[in-house]
Amino acid sequence: MMSRQRGAALITVMLVIAIVSVIAVNLGSSLQRQVSRSANLQQAEQSYWMWLSAEDVLAEVLQLELEQSDGIVHRQQNWATKQGPFPVAGGQIAADVRDLRSCFNLNSLVPGGEQELQGERRRQQFRQLLMANEVDSYLAQQLTDALIDWIDEDTRLSENGAEDPDYESLPHPYQAANSPLLDISELRQVRGFSADIVAKIKPQVCVIPGNSELKLNINTMDDEHAALLVALTNGALDLAGAQQVLAGRPEGGYDDREQALTEGPLAGIKDQDGNPLDELVVTSQYFQLLAYIQWGEVETRARSVMQVTPESARVIYRAMGE
Repeated sequence: MMSRQRGAALITVMLVIAIVSVIAVNLGSSLQRQVSRSANLQQAEQSYWMWLSAEDVLAEVLQLELEQSDGIVHRQQNWATKQGPFPVAGGQIAADVRDLRSCFNLNSLVPGGEQELQGERRRQQFRQLLMANEVDSYLAQQLTDALIDWIDEDTRLSENGAEDPDYESLPHPYQAANSPLLDISELRQVRGFSADIVAKIKPQVCVIPGNSELKLNINTMDDEHAALLVALTNGALDLAGAQQVLAGRPEGGYDDREQALTEGPLAGIKDQDGNPLDELVVTSQYFQLLAYIQWGEVETRARSVMQVTPESARVIYRAMGE
């Protein structure tokens, strides 16, 4: 009898030890997760402050250069050079800046106020941009109308567009935004804008939150984005002619838009309807900062849209990721 009691007591002790061991292991794992989570949060917060610091530095650089150049923006200025990566204590940071007047502002497809009469002209220009990127004319019309329906405030269906019923009938239904775009990533929600089409046009289009103007800076357009000039001239220039125009620009850019329109390859060029190229400029006040930050084990990619003049600078949009 005594032997049995000792055996039962031994088993009980072993069970208690096993339970305590399991609890200790779980507590250790939980503590390790908490420590790791705290470290990640600290690294993410540090990356965020580095992002804001990059915004401040860019604002100072742009304000100084805009003041020195009387507002003229061109690719030989310091902001146009990719910066970094620069080592910092605990990590590194790199930055790239894009002039948002060197791309087609998609919100301009639905101009507001006094610009409302320009809606048809913008529609034609965007179709030309799509066709210059090897999208056939019928699909280009569908994509243009669908994007306009996505941006405009009404629910009236365009001839080849898409409104709420088209999106509500999908396996995962949603509704049209019926408001201006905030980010280029929204394009994938618009009917017809496949990953392939978005990849084709993404380097040549952009979104300026709260702005519905189309202004294209001849000084900062990328050499590979000649399709923008095809769109600007509404097809009066073909792709080869547009490439010649970009290749013929002065190294330091044009001093004013009149020089760009009267000297060199653009002299005398109008759009197909004989209209002057009013959208052509040599200035800008909207820029996008692309910040690449590595701090500890955390890697962050962040974007900021900034409005900068010699007198002021403000951030109008921030987003994480590509």
